[in-house]
Amino acid sequence: MQKPTLSTKDKTNVLLILAAAILLISVPIGFEKIDSSERGYYAIHVVSLIFGSFLSVLGFLTYREFKSTRLLMVFCAFVAITIAESTSWVNLFYPFFENTYGIHGYVTHSLILVMLSFFIIGVFRSD
Repeated sequence: MQKPTLSTKDKTNVLLILAAAILLISVPIGFEKIDSSERGYYAIHVVSLIFGSFLSVLGFLTYREFKSTRLLMVFCAFVAITIAESTSWVNLFYPFFENTYGIHGYVTHSLILVMLSFFIIGVFRSD
């Protein structure tokens, strides 16, 4: 089994850079266009967008290094989740499909966030 070339420090740097970039873009938009009733959804989408982007970048780098079809499928799964969260995020301030802000939305998007969080923990874990 090959050892990956990305260290924990490299992964942390990638996460911090992506988080800073996404927050610099999303925070001003959120305060300008989102009312207080939607801020919870907005926060969940922004954090999921950060985590999904991070996992997509790491998935791409890992696939490029090891050239495995399974890693390509993992990369595509993270990109799909990131696109879904991006679409929901954009829909909050430029609605192109109907929103129902209820407990169902919180639960489903929170579960996606929890799933991404577990993947992030797995990325930084060293067994």
